[in-house]
Amino acid sequence: GKFTHPAGAPDNHLLTVYSPGPVNHQYTFLPQLDGGIYLIKKGEVVEEPAQMRLIKNDPEYNESWPRPVVPYERIYGVKEPKLLPRLPNDGTLSKHLPEGTPFGLVGTSSFYKRESYPNGVVPKGSMTATYAGGNDPWKGLDAFTSHGNGMPLNWHNQGADAGLYTNEQIHAVRILAMEPTSDRHGALSGRRYHNHAGERLRILGEIPLRKFQGDKQPLDPDGNPDTSFLARIPADVGFTFQTLDRRGMVLNMAQTWHQLRPGEIRTNCGGCHAHSQEPTDFNKTRAARADYPVWDLVNSTPVLTDKAHDESKKKWDVEDRSGLRTVKRGPLNVEYFRDIQPILKRSCVACHSGKDGKDPAGNLDLDADHEQVQCDHHGKFPGTYTRLAMDERAKFGYKPVGWDSWGYPNASRYIRMFQARRSLLMWKIHGERLDGFSNDDHPSEAKPGDRTTLLFKGEKVSVEKNRARQDLDYTGSPMPPPQAVRAGKVKPLSDEDRRTLARWIDLGCPLDLDYDPQNPERTGWGWMLDEQRPTLTLTLPRAGSNPPLTRILLGMHDYGTGLDRDHFSVVADFAIDGIKAGEELASRFEEKSPGVLEWKLSKPLATLARGTVRVRVKDRQGNLSVVERTFSIKGQ
Repeated sequence: GKFTHPAGAPDNHLLTVYSPGPVNHQYTFLPQLDGGIYLIKKGEVVEEPAQMRLIKNDPEYNESWPRPVVPYERIYGVKEPKLLPRLPNDGTLSKHLPEGTPFGLVGTSSFYKRESYPNGVVPKGSMTATYAGGNDPWKGLDAFTSHGNGMPLNWHNQGADAGLYTNEQIHAVRILAMEPTSDRHGALSGRRYHNHAGERLRILGEIPLRKFQGDKQPLDPDGNPDTSFLARIPADVGFTFQTLDRRGMVLNMAQTWHQLRPGEIRTNCGGCHAHSQEPTDFNKTRAARADYPVWDLVNSTPVLTDKAHDESKKKWDVEDRSGLRTVKRGPLNVEYFRDIQPILKRSCVACHSGKDGKDPAGNLDLDADHEQVQCDHHGKFPGTYTRLAMDERAKFGYKPVGWDSWGYPNASRYIRMFQARRSLLMWKIHGERLDGFSNDDHPSEAKPGDRTTLLFKGEKVSVEKNRARQDLDYTGSPMPPPQAVRAGKVKPLSDEDRRTLARWIDLGCPLDLDYDPQNPERTGWGWMLDEQRPTLTLTLPRAGSNPPLTRILLGMHDYGTGLDRDHFSVVADFAIDGIKAGEELASRFEEKSPGVLEWKLSKPLATLARGTVRVRVKDRQGNLSVVERTFSIKGQ
């Protein structure tokens, strides 16, 4: 923040933190996490660290919270900051959030209002960002690719569009639960799972966005088809969004954590990264209407499917080709050994196998999980998984032209991280290119395995000048080959198989490193392990001063393994309703609404100078949540 000199000194200076070394743990060189406190004179732009004045940088400490040691009023002109009111969670905000609820509501007004195109601009009269124009001969398309030339602008620096697409292709939103990285120590220390996010992503639900009145789509306040939505989800759980096409593949993705507090409603984002525009008013959309059926992602997990497997009996797209089904036990996990390996064995390895000295089709061995491959500092991974999801360094199969790496965000030749519709694997199983580009939009290899020749629109071009812009082409026939299916050599892929493969890629290629093939139902300590604490909230009594207490109201929920009610406990350090301090009170509570428990006192507690209520609950995995509430009661 700004530091102001005492009265009479006119200059404002910026007190800041600077580190001469890396500030996270992904690097091994030193110094690590050694921030010091520095002063930037007059808050002006500095071009090098020497232009800052060192205040304090002790190598034994990470001084990462600089604060001016003067009264708050001297800086801001008021004695203290405004105290924001606590979220009451009293049931008044929505009928879908009764008082004491452990849930929240999330939604938005428009998916057409988006600025996720890399380095794009919003043309006049539009609300969707696109190519910014100018003299770029590639028209901004190289922002989507990277081969040895550093991180791409798209997906890493700015924007998150998985290729080119139109607003008409926007079909659904996927809400993902995001679980933090394990931090275990001892015999089973470390992370016993892998995906390209480094954290577990589980599907809470896939929600179609299109609405129909007959064959017509109602419009939103901007005059576009209404793509608003509203969903109930567990509170105090990290989550993020993915926009999906009709096939269930990611169009764009939010790459940050979000969270709702119990009883909270968040509908104000107004679009996807639409920071330069006024948000579309959610209150004027269909999702804000009283008759809108709010999606319940607490008790069900809806996912996209084809029309043949639709359970909803509703129309979700213009051509009426898509459907919706419900997963019996949510949230939905997609993991390599349980979901992907069986598909590969059933429909791929008959041709793509290197066993018995054979050359696998396409120089891609999908029958190699008996191998354990060391992948740089990440550890050892199964051979087939490595070839598909951990081969950025191009150790296996065909290699790129002019580089020894496929380049971020490519996980391999076949998969781009979190971008199924830009992954060669998905092009082959769908029998077409899916990412909105044509083969002629970028230079590409003359043929697989030729590392010396790049073609652009059929003509040879300089490898040195164009290798950073190269991309893969879709060529050949669909996989598995139709003739192999007709001959009974392999089984065809179903629509659900393709959607499962797409989900797996778009979740970062999850792999359970603690999977036991002899006991596949075993949770283990890997991807399937539940490490999310239960949601627990105490609405009454409130912190601080309370009127006479007539009841205790709390909410709890666990979306993973579920609550272990045998480890539900409520204890007060004061006598209440004829019960001595310190005795267990949990049996007094009754369910008032889903996830909400209430104890109505037979005699109100009229006065209390100071008291503490301690609530504890575990889930079936053993994760513990605790709320301690200290409060007082003023007599009336």
